[in-house]
Amino acid sequence: MPLLGNVNDIKSLSRDALAQFVADNVASVFEDEALAILDNRNCTSAICSQIARSQRLTAFYSVRLKLAAHRQTPLAHAVKLVHYLYWADLLRLSVDVKVPPPVRRAVDNILLTKVTRITLGEKIATARRCSAALIKVLLHDPDPKVFEALLTNARLREDELVDLASSSRATPEQLRILSDDRKWSYRYAIRKAVVLNPNTPRSVAASHLRFLRRDDLRAIHANPSTSTYLRRCIERLRPVAERRGVTSTQD
Repeated sequence: MPLLGNVNDIKSLSRDALAQFVADNVASVFEDEALAILDNRNCTSAICSQIARSQRLTAFYSVRLKLAAHRQTPLAHAVKLVHYLYWADLLRLSVDVKVPPPVRRAVDNILLTKVTRITLGEKIATARRCSAALIKVLLHDPDPKVFEALLTNARLREDELVDLASSSRATPEQLRILSDDRKWSYRYAIRKAVVLNPNTPRSVAASHLRFLRRDDLRAIHANPSTSTYLRRCIERLRPVAERRGVTSTQD
């Protein structure tokens, strides 16, 4: 079958016609035609493999990217091609559920090896939309701007923040940012973890006390590691609790 004049014609070829077209022309098609072949809903694993084996076609970045993301591309080819993609495209592929899981795992591994070498601006942009694998690393990034960006990531889970807020690795600035966050600071488990962490600035910890349950306040007050300042703050809550008909935190 000769080359077609319009890429839209290639995209609409039937399964058999597409297979024949590729068999006849794969050695001579160029970038646009290769992309049109891959965009055809009848594109098969065998066709993707033919294109992936062509060094001439995979020299085009757009073809490499399309093959890496294509569900029909054999995994051996897709995993190899992701090593030749830019950071922004790797990041997009890592969270694209249409990309096969083994390919996404390969992408995550590449991102994890490169994340320490990217700029602060790239880290901030990455934190807003990265996958779960990268979230675990960026949670411990020392720059507070990265942490602020991470709090807007839809894939971030509450239990990950609770673990961080309960950890000695959490910095005072991270705990303050978390305490001020409009989405996360209202979660009870996070409030409690922030109060309990000795790295939390004392004014920040004190601001959450009035939202904690009596049994938790009682336990915090009795804990030998609780600062005198927080104990006094808990004790000052007693008159308020009594006015509301609530049992004293020290009863």
